Amino acid sequence: MMADTILLAFLILVFIIFLFYALLKRNKLSRRKVLISLSILLVTIIALFFYTGFKKINSDISRIIHNSQSKPPSEIYTLLFKKPLDSCMTIVNLKDQVVPQIDCCIWMEVKVCPIELLRIIRLKKYEKSVYSKLDSLSFLKTFPDRPKWWLPQDLGDSLTMLNIQFDQENQQSIFFASDSSRLFICDQAL
Repeated sequence: MMADTILLAFLILVFIIFLFYALLKRNKLSRRKVLISLSILLVTIIALFFYTGFKKINSDISRIIHNSQSKPPSEIYTLLFKKPLDSCMTIVNLKDQVVPQIDCCIWMEVKVCPIELLRIIRLKKYEKSVYSKLDSLSFLKTFPDRPKWWLPQDLGDSLTMLNIQFDQENQQSIFFASDSSRLFICDQAL
């Protein structure tokens, strides 16, 4: 793709130089040769312009199609938290964010061992909050688009939330109980 753009820029530069040369030496060059040369250069530039534009549009469409296809659960987990420890993570439920402006979040229910949870906690600078089951019910109303299976309040009487705000529209929340074997994850990236 880069070579096409460089070639197009080079041909435009040659075209401009040839125009100046033809204007300066118009008495020595025949009109027919100038017109044929200009036509060939102009057609080449236009063809390369359309070819480069077509490749760019085709590349963009391919990227959109690839990004809108659902990814395997383990790949999504790896994108969020890097590669998990061997046999220390099982994804129970997942709802992927296919189109960021339409789907608000990646929703996950995951079973992990305590070592994996510690590894996740150390990856980012999360803010930690602890809620009782009753407090969590009112707090979880701020997650209106959650799937029916995404129920952190089922973790027990006490609920720990780790949250990191990347910017105004992007954040990640992880909910777990004291036994730390089940996680409920909400990764919001708009």
